[in-house]
Amino acid sequence: MRSLRLEMSSDDGTSWRRVPVAPTASGWTAVVANPRTPGSVSLRVTATDASGAGLTQTITRAYAVG
Repeated sequence: MRSLRLEMSSDDGTSWRRVPVAPTASGWTAVVANPRTPGSVSLRVTATDASGAGLTQTITRAYAVG
């Protein structure tokens, strides 16, 4: 994989904030900081391989907070 971008939203995808990712020996790692208020977190990942092919996947309300 050439690149990976992770984003999170705490307003059902109205706005997105980038989450830093880092490559590891077995894949990628990221730490998502939960919002201070109760609700849910949505996640969106965009991955691109060496040939330029890619995908974007969004999980709305991936998990609850609070």
